Amino acid sequence: MRNFFWIFIIVLNFGCKNENTDLHTALQDLKTAKVKDPKKLTIPEACQMISDAKLKEILKIKAPSVNLINATDPQSPGAKSCFFKWEDANTPNAGILIQLQTNPVFDQYEDYFSKFVVSKLSEGETTLGDEKPSVYKKFNAGGVDGVYSFQQARFYWNYGNNYLVMLAMNVTTLSENQMVSAAEEIALEINKTFVSQVNL
Repeated sequence: MRNFFWIFIIVLNFGCKNENTDLHTALQDLKTAKVKDPKKLTIPEACQMISDAKLKEILKIKAPSVNLINATDPQSPGAKSCFFKWEDANTPNAGILIQLQTNPVFDQYEDYFSKFVVSKLSEGETTLGDEKPSVYKKFNAGGVDGVYSFQQARFYWNYGNNYLVMLAMNVTTLSENQMVSAAEEIALEINKTFVSQVNL
C-alpha cells in the first residue's frame, strides 16, 4: 500500500511537470512566432478563455452565477472582448473584462505589441481627466512577461507581436497583492485555453 502511494505521487508530479512543460513550450512558440498579417490570424472567443467555475474559485465569488456578455465590437474585427459580471454588495458592477487583440497598426509597426507593453513600464498610461499617467509595474502573466496598473486595475501581456491580452478587473475589495495574485491565476487559465485554440 505504501509503495502504491509513492507511485501515485510520482505519477501525479510527472503529469503536472509535463503539463507545465507543454504550456511553457507552447507559450515560447507563440512569443517567438513569425509576425503575421492580422487578417490571417484567428482570434479565439474571449468568453471561452476561462470557465465561470474557475473564475468563481479564483476570486472567491459568492454570487450564485457569473454572467458572460460578449462585448466584441463588430466594427473591430481585430479584437474580441467579453465581460464576466456578477452581483456583489461591496462592488457595484463587479466583474472582469478580457480582450484579445491582433496588431491594429501592422502595416506601420510589426513590433507594436512588444513596444506597447514595454512603454507602459517607462511611460505609464494617461487616461482622460488624469493629470499624471498611471504607473505600471512588471507582472507574471501565467508564465508570460506582462505589466499592470493597480490604479487602473488593468493587466496587459503579449504573445510575441501577433496577439495582445488585456485583463481589466472591477473588484474593489481586493488589495494590490490580492488583485495581482488573482490576475496571475486568471492569466494562467487564459494562456492554457489560448494555446489550445491558436496554432501559428
